Amino acid sequence: MISIVKFISWALLISAVSSKRVNLFIRPLDGTESNPIGYIENELVYLMETDLQKEYGYCIGTKDIHHHDCFSYHTNLANLSHAVFHLFLDGDGDVERLSLSFDDKLNEPKVVKHKILVAPGPNLTPASINKPREEQKNGGGGEGIEVPVDNRSWIQKNWMYVVPPLIIFMFAGGGGGGAATAEQGS
Repeated sequence: MISIVKFISWALLISAVSSKRVNLFIRPLDGTESNPIGYIENELVYLMETDLQKEYGYCIGTKDIHHHDCFSYHTNLANLSHAVFHLFLDGDGDVERLSLSFDDKLNEPKVVKHKILVAPGPNLTPASINKPREEQKNGGGGEGIEVPVDNRSWIQKNWMYVVPPLIIFMFAGGGGGGAATAEQGS
């Protein structure tokens, strides 16, 4: 008896998970009450007859898809008989996004499925960057270009940066010792 109950509970759970049903509701913009208008299941739309007033704006939404509480806003809407529901499916076939448009040529609502394609990302490791790094790892930097080694001391290399400030300091008076000796002599 327990195994039958477990089987039935598993069957209900699996059927609930595998069902791709999206419940729809409509809400006037100035109101807070949402009224169910139907659902989308697989490739069919089941809508209830709803009395819509053209002078009001309506928000159509669902709670079955994250961030789709109001996926479509419309004004001057008499009914939903010309509605085209666009379902955007991910790789697993689950509804990722939902949108609504209208086609005056239709007499009943329609579902159009679109696959979401992931755009290619940037190549973060291009070959032009990797080749110089591989050459550096292998020990070869440049082949055939010899750079002479400079064996001079630091003063010999940087004298032009030291001597001009030293000359300016000496002309500016530098120590103050010259004025003191001149007074002693008189």
